[in-house]
Amino acid sequence: MSWMDNISVEERRCMEELKRRTLQDLTPALLADETLFYRFSKARDFVIADAEAMLRKHIIWREEYNVDSILIDQPPSEVMLKYVPFHLIGYDKDGNPVLYIDFGNADIKGIFNSVKSSEMCSYCIYTLQYLLEKCREQTQKLGKPVTLMNFIFNFENLTFASATNKKMLETLLFFAKMMQDNYPERIKAIYFLNASFYFSLAFNVVKHVLASVVLSKIRCYSPDDDWKGALLEKIDNEVLPAFLGGTQTDPDGNPFCKSLIPPARKVPESLYLTNFAKKLSRSKDVRKVTVTRLSKEACTYEVTEPGSYLEWEFETKNKDIGFAVLFKPAKDSKSSELLPKQRIHTCYEPEKGLLRCDKSGIYICVFDNSYSWLYSKELYFRIQVTPPRESEDVNIS
Repeated sequence: MSWMDNISVEERRCMEELKRRTLQDLTPALLADETLFYRFSKARDFVIADAEAMLRKHIIWREEYNVDSILIDQPPSEVMLKYVPFHLIGYDKDGNPVLYIDFGNADIKGIFNSVKSSEMCSYCIYTLQYLLEKCREQTQKLGKPVTLMNFIFNFENLTFASATNKKMLETLLFFAKMMQDNYPERIKAIYFLNASFYFSLAFNVVKHVLASVVLSKIRCYSPDDDWKGALLEKIDNEVLPAFLGGTQTDPDGNPFCKSLIPPARKVPESLYLTNFAKKLSRSKDVRKVTVTRLSKEACTYEVTEPGSYLEWEFETKNKDIGFAVLFKPAKDSKSSELLPKQRIHTCYEPEKGLLRCDKSGIYICVFDNSYSWLYSKELYFRIQVTPPRESEDVNIS
């Protein structure tokens, strides 16, 4: 069903009034979008005052991020093109573009060590505008309106470090709100493939900003689910790469279609924005501990308000350290493992993580050096509990 179908008389009146109120402030690019007034009206249930407020905020946002000319004036950097795994794999059965994101294999830490968060956000906008350009091409080719986009996120091989990476989570929060506020009625479907425990940690942070209409378009599949069959219901098998359930392969028969979807790669350290420098140890508000060999250090934090966040930042003077988070409902109760131990190296920048605390209780951060028979670890860290964020707002810089 297209945006033009089944529009009532009252809805048309709202759209015409929205056009009348905002026409003088719209750029040529916005005026070229024939779905504009419908999408923003529908996003606010055809309440004209709310739709106008939303559209006016969108006009300001487009100017701030140079959206009208971003495809020409802001070409992606080398890091973006080579290491951020966004890939247009084709079109679904209705002609809508399908973007594949190999999230689980991406070098999340390497990417955010090599670009500013603001640059990552600009690249997300660039990608969305690129997909909209493909929609316009499909509209001309097929002779019918093509206005929606599909997203396939593959979380296979997602790690603890990637799932809790603070910069990544803040960028996802920014992107989720930006998508809802500025691209209403653009999502056809979102597929989450190979969703694991680590995926749930990241999604638990992001899902609280998602509107019900967006949540209703998400299809989440564990590794054991028939997600290949679900994809084939919407995407022709000759379009879908073989490793996703289709029949498309490389000319040499490779089912992973490396010519279409280059394998995710680690970002070379030569592209990192920062060199080897221990910055956290020079800060005045950090704690320093020495975790001796074959030992652990634990720090406890009480969460009284569900929905709060446990945020951590730490670095070692050298070598790696184990890190885990435990949870106790009350002081005298038995603790359970919330985040399993991971050995983390902080050679280029501090490890920064974020965990949403859905329950009140005691959260215990454990720095574990019990595996080392020879070396003590000099550790600098900053951990805090922050209250629930109003509307999950986050600043990207």
